[in-house]
Amino acid sequence: MKIDNSSGNVAKSIMKQRQEILNDSVAGGMMGGYIAEGFPFYFINKRMLEYLGYESEEEFVKDIDGLISNCIHPDDRGIVDKAADLQIKEKGEYVVEYRMKKKDGSYIWVHDLGRKMEDEEGRPVITSACMDITKRHKIQEEAERLWNTIPGAVFRCRFDEDFSVLNANDGLFEFLGYTREEFAAMGNKMSSVIYPDDLETMTDKLLQQLKHSSNIYNENRLICKDGTVKWIFIKGQLVTESDGQQYFYCVFVDITESKEMQERTKELYEKELAYFSETSSSKECIQGRINVTRNRVENYMFASQASVARVGDAYDQVVFNLAEAAVDREYGKKIAATLKRQKVLEDYARGETSYRFEFLRRRNDGSLFWSNTNLRTYMNPETKDIIVFFYTFDITEQKVQLKLLEQLSDLDYDVITEVDIVNDVHRLVTYKGQGPNTLPYSGKFQAAIRVVADNFMDEENYAEYLAKLDFDYMKERLEKEGSYTFILEMQGRDGSSYIKNIKKFQVFYIDEDLGRVGVTRTDVTDVVHKEQKQNEALAAALLAAQQASTAKSEFLSRMSHEIRTPMNAILGMSTIAEQSVGDDEQVTDCIAKIKASSEFLLSLINDILDMSRIESGKMLLKYEPIHLKEFLEGINDICSAQAATKNVDYRWEISSDLEERYLGDAIKLKQVLVNVLSNAIKFTDEGGHVLLNVSSVEKSEDADRLRFVVSDTGRGISEEFLSRIFEPFSQESTGNNSSYGGSGLGLAISKNIVDMMGGKMSVRSKKDTGSEFTIDIRLEFAGDEKRIRDDKKAGVDVFSTRTMQSRMQVSSTEEDYDFTGRRLLLVDDNELNTEVARALLESKGFLVDAAGNGFEAIEKFRESREGYYQAILMDIRMPVMDGHEATMKIRKMDRKDALKVPIIAMTANAFESDIEKSKTAGMDAHLAKPIGPEEMYKTLSELMGGKGRAE
Repeated sequence: MKIDNSSGNVAKSIMKQRQEILNDSVAGGMMGGYIAEGFPFYFINKRMLEYLGYESEEEFVKDIDGLISNCIHPDDRGIVDKAADLQIKEKGEYVVEYRMKKKDGSYIWVHDLGRKMEDEEGRPVITSACMDITKRHKIQEEAERLWNTIPGAVFRCRFDEDFSVLNANDGLFEFLGYTREEFAAMGNKMSSVIYPDDLETMTDKLLQQLKHSSNIYNENRLICKDGTVKWIFIKGQLVTESDGQQYFYCVFVDITESKEMQERTKELYEKELAYFSETSSSKECIQGRINVTRNRVENYMFASQASVARVGDAYDQVVFNLAEAAVDREYGKKIAATLKRQKVLEDYARGETSYRFEFLRRRNDGSLFWSNTNLRTYMNPETKDIIVFFYTFDITEQKVQLKLLEQLSDLDYDVITEVDIVNDVHRLVTYKGQGPNTLPYSGKFQAAIRVVADNFMDEENYAEYLAKLDFDYMKERLEKEGSYTFILEMQGRDGSSYIKNIKKFQVFYIDEDLGRVGVTRTDVTDVVHKEQKQNEALAAALLAAQQASTAKSEFLSRMSHEIRTPMNAILGMSTIAEQSVGDDEQVTDCIAKIKASSEFLLSLINDILDMSRIESGKMLLKYEPIHLKEFLEGINDICSAQAATKNVDYRWEISSDLEERYLGDAIKLKQVLVNVLSNAIKFTDEGGHVLLNVSSVEKSEDADRLRFVVSDTGRGISEEFLSRIFEPFSQESTGNNSSYGGSGLGLAISKNIVDMMGGKMSVRSKKDTGSEFTIDIRLEFAGDEKRIRDDKKAGVDVFSTRTMQSRMQVSSTEEDYDFTGRRLLLVDDNELNTEVARALLESKGFLVDAAGNGFEAIEKFRESREGYYQAILMDIRMPVMDGHEATMKIRKMDRKDALKVPIIAMTANAFESDIEKSKTAGMDAHLAKPIGPEEMYKTLSELMGGKGRAE
């Protein structure tokens, strides 16, 4: 089927003819492009081709590669796109000026009026009518260069609804904060930056002015790019040009500051009016309002006996009357000179607007009162007249109180200062002679104290003075304490030299709600010097006391550190035993290790309790048999657990030529080795190795010199620290070793013990490789008691209330006690201790009654028949009634068995003084906790007359 397109072709032909007629009739060139990327070419007329220097449409299309945008200057393409898009969306057409490239590569400026349309097939296109404005643009550039030399903003705009800007100097864009390009993208419209409220009325204001003249004046606000709002004063002239268009040639200046000042003046004036009205009802205030400009009193409210003016009086007369009312004639002259009318007007122009006079004043009846008169000047925003508001208060009572305070303060204080910490101002309430090291009468407090500190204090006192008078510090201290004091040294001038004075400062709240603080200063130089002499007299006694307690303090500090190692083993073995319930062999092994560590821990505590020897600074060595294998196994039990926890390989090697037993202090030697080994494990990372090697390096007939070598592959020790490794509290690097803990006493303790044993302790180490500690100690072979006595005569210091040998003998000859049927009263407030003791006693046949405190024990004993209890085990520290008091009351009971029944102290109080107290209270024996079962059975058996041993 054949389609007839003749009608469509006719329509296109007709439209093309109309376009050609339009092209020929429009002044200037025309061209068009499709609304797509780059504006593909649609058409161009002959005049536009002539503008650009082309012979034909084909030549033009080829040169621009078919895209209209390629003939626009690259720097202008973005501006044209934004301006065209924005204006078309608002009103369907646009006006923009830009540069267009000619065939020869040069550019012309064109004025482009474009509109959105459709082509013959209904596709959207932009058609533009372009005028060559190159000559006009050059003239405008010259004008702009001239305008840019003019201060302020100069611009030309259309008299349309948007006040569209055609050209402007740099001052306009600097004022607004926009670049030319940014302002063009906004449509070059002043309406986009004029404050909305001002824009609504601007056109009407201008039209009203244009009725009488072509000049316009206006004050309005502009919104800058950064959001600030500025006031401008704009002056313009309306000019009608040859094309019939009306344009404003405008210039404006920034009046923001003056506008804000006007608003501030109005605000202050209105606030003063409000205050004036508020105080008018006060009977304590004499007040008035005087127009200084017009020299007339406008308002006056007064107490009849203190009147100095009436409404309508001249300003000059009021000032004269006020000055005459002053008791002090010279002060009256000062008032008159200060408030001279012309001077007040000049003062206001300079920004001086406040006057204050405090003086003794006469009333009309001749009586006197202290007056506080304040005057403040303002400009009436409506009339521009200068107005003085004045207020007079009777401050007689405050003055009297202040004078009383001054007289009292003269007794003790150099200075009393009132400080307003809210506003950082101060006022001297009283002072004994204004000296160079004193604050000024009034002013900014923080600035004033810095001047005093700079001139009269050394660096240390300077910092403390400013810190303790800082407002935040004041508020924090006063909130907690109410007041606080501090003492520091000031350098006062004495002629040409300086003398040092010691000052005591006290800070306290006068009124916390108002933020008013009082600061007093007192000279305490003599008092401090007297105290210094007294302190010097006490210093010797204090030093002696400190020296007497030094050994005690050092020992206790060291023991605190050393107790932790066996406690670790005890806790670890307890956990393993708990997890191994049912495995008798494992539990038995754990209990044995717990016992070994407990005995070591107990021995340390026993050393702490030997207070008399600690006070003398003498640490005593025990002299007892050491079973070497058991001794080393005890050490390894402790250290193996530590090594396993860190996954460190711990081994020990013992030479085969060592004896089975030696004589020495096993506890102290164990303390040394455990400390060194624990350190080695602690400072060795996971997967590392720690080795203990024990050998004999020198033998004699009666002794070995044993060498204990502890080596590790740990972190190592720096050469710098090796020289002071054995000093108390020394640690190589707090920063690096903070995760390892420790007090820095362990090696110092170990070195002292080794020295006391006549041995030698040394160390060598390499950083990040490892360390090796060597301990050489001479130990004698274990023999008979004669050898021990001979050694004592030779100077060995022996301390053992019960030697290890005697303990072994006791343990090897343990008796099998049987107390079946015996009744015993157990008194203890600790339920766990009671449970343990009951179990141990009942295992030997005792019948046990329990009491939780001394009072219960007395009641149970009183209610029982005579001879019912064969013994009493009595704790000392208990609630309600302690063991001492309970024992004394039992001994005083009127019954035969009260004095005979054995009462045994079973307590953690283990000092010699505690034992004496128990005996004084009437107790038969004193067992210190933790108590060994065998020791308890033996004591009970002996006190009950030997009864209890199994036959």
